[in-house]
Amino acid sequence: MAHTYIVYPFLLYVLSKNKKSEAEILFELSDTLPSIAVICAAYNEERVIEEKIRSVFTSNYPADKISFYIGTDACSDNTVDIIKKMQGKYPLLELVEFTERSGKINILNKLCALAQADVFVMTDANVFFKEDTFFELVKHFKDEDVKLVCGNIIKRALNTETVTKNELQYLNFENFLKSAESDLWQVVIGAEGGCYALRKNCYLQIPSHFIADDFFITCHVLSMNGKILFEKNAVVHEDASAETKGEFRRKARIATGNFQNLAYFKKLLKNPFSKIGFAYISHKVLRWLTPFFFLLNVICCAFLCANNLLFEYILAAELAVLFAPMLNSLFEKMGVKIKPLISASHFVVMNRALAVGFIRYCRGVTSSVWQPVRQ
Repeated sequence: MAHTYIVYPFLLYVLSKNKKSEAEILFELSDTLPSIAVICAAYNEERVIEEKIRSVFTSNYPADKISFYIGTDACSDNTVDIIKKMQGKYPLLELVEFTERSGKINILNKLCALAQADVFVMTDANVFFKEDTFFELVKHFKDEDVKLVCGNIIKRALNTETVTKNELQYLNFENFLKSAESDLWQVVIGAEGGCYALRKNCYLQIPSHFIADDFFITCHVLSMNGKILFEKNAVVHEDASAETKGEFRRKARIATGNFQNLAYFKKLLKNPFSKIGFAYISHKVLRWLTPFFFLLNVICCAFLCANNLLFEYILAAELAVLFAPMLNSLFEKMGVKIKPLISASHFVVMNRALAVGFIRYCRGVTSSVWQPVRQ
């Protein structure tokens, strides 16, 4: 637990701080740039889909090099009507309608099979591009060894709820880790599905029952020993989740998908002292196992505290952390906010979601159909 949350981040900070940037092989905006296909699965996104489409086609990237493929998953709102209306303005906007709920994975597989482009830009409906986002992503592909480039997703906090603030802090922490891994080893352990660019020939059909499509693709590229970079200037914006229960469901769902990928790509752990193995174990695997480490520690301390006062204090502290969400809820109802308690609460909820995700993985997953979290 200390390694994944403290030691590893500290190592990355120290090692990357004085890292000399190597000369990169980059496209210039005036070069002949590769064609890109923006790939997006959408379900009931009428609130954001128009802004999404505009953000794709309002770019400094050559307009004739951008196509946009949207797959709609049996929407019950006006999403499809909005897309059809906008096709009149944007002829390179392609709509693929699924009349029955199929799940994000099946939609992505279908769209990527249809798309004709050198580079795929994978994205979500509620993620909005800046004018230079595409170029900042694609400029790295002049280097043939670069297979995947991660965008810099900036969450927009539209309210002051606890879930939003803690999620923003956590995502900033994640972006720091990804940026440092990219600088040190040209490896990023986990592209985020909201925005990343991938060479077309590196896309692998995702098993239909899998959930974490972005991590599946990341692991596939890692298994090819391809370079994965984090581009901090490839900025996109996404609204932070404003629904505590919905955010928990999302985290539990992602956790289930992560355990699927852990088993599927277990060969990545074969050499824990390689750059991929060390980063994967340190950044992800140990973090996914944290709820089990924590509970094991509680059990050990319960047995040991009878013989040593130190373990009584440790056990008391651990139990206090476990009850942090309940205590935090009580204090918030009284209008009192205690930052350490809020952070402890977020830690517990996140690890509870990991435990739930592991149980669901063990039970077996048969469908990737999803219900988006309200933003």
